Amino acid sequence: MAHLIENNVITGKAEIAYANKTPWHGLGQQLTQDAPIDVWRKEAGLDWSAKLSPVIYTTDNEIYSEMPNQKVIYRDDTNQPLGVVTDRYKVHQPAEVLEFFNTLVQSAGFTLEVAGAIKGGKRIWALANVNREAVVLQDDAVRGYLLLSTSFDGTAATIGQFTSIRVVCNNTLSMADQEAAPSRVVLTHGTQFDESLMRDRLGLVISGFDGMMDKYRKLARQGVSSEFAKEFTNTLFPAAYNHQTNTFKESRGFKRVIELFDGAGMGSNNQGVYGTKWGLLNAVTQYVDHERGHNVDSRMNNAWFGNGNRMKTQAEELLLA
Repeated sequence: MAHLIENNVITGKAEIAYANKTPWHGLGQQLTQDAPIDVWRKEAGLDWSAKLSPVIYTTDNEIYSEMPNQKVIYRDDTNQPLGVVTDRYKVHQPAEVLEFFNTLVQSAGFTLEVAGAIKGGKRIWALANVNREAVVLQDDAVRGYLLLSTSFDGTAATIGQFTSIRVVCNNTLSMADQEAAPSRVVLTHGTQFDESLMRDRLGLVISGFDGMMDKYRKLARQGVSSEFAKEFTNTLFPAAYNHQTNTFKESRGFKRVIELFDGAGMGSNNQGVYGTKWGLLNAVTQYVDHERGHNVDSRMNNAWFGNGNRMKTQAEELLLA
């Protein structure tokens, strides 16, 4: 299928489950809010274990040899390979990651809303509402969320990160990409999954909600000129130079962000949004979250884990500088 959220080859179901409203792509199994974690794991396509096996290859003489210090990670339900890693790699199993997240969610009074896998299990993730909401200005509210993810292809650590979603348009904010960011906790696969360490550090991350809201309110108080908006947007979406005509051509992203900022964005005409840094930040996040990319779930993957995430982080840093 065209989606990064694939159908499980055994069950035929999309590997995602959700509570409350249907998510961005319309895929997955809807669960009741109080569904047991074992039901979440099954319906989200996460009821499997990751196994390690030696990397074996054959020569032209059909001699089987083992590649030293290399292991292939595969799913034990479908036997699908997920990636190749070194001997030092420690697997953080889907069950222990999801169970930890569920325990944390219940003990802290959070609400598990979505869980699933991307690219056949190469990355798994879960999202919980931390039940914190505040207003930037008037009816422009922001909700706090906790995102936990890990990979099984050697490309990413196990990451817990605090994010926020602007209610009026579902734009995701504060998806800090740097490992040292205060809103992000990273456990590498060089060590075993440490529940206590992750829990303690995530407590500090979530406590930063009020400080984050202060930053957004500051952006809403700062008006910007059209010249500033264009200069800022060109930093994120630079114009392409045409050597034949000796001119620069504005990118699609640049044009669309300026349009969203100038009134086409969701909630962009509200007082304190139009013509401010807050409006400019949300023009970028709306474009990255809802418009950039080939389809809805590849867009989500990019906006949360890929270049789109880095772009939103850069936008926020530039506007707060």
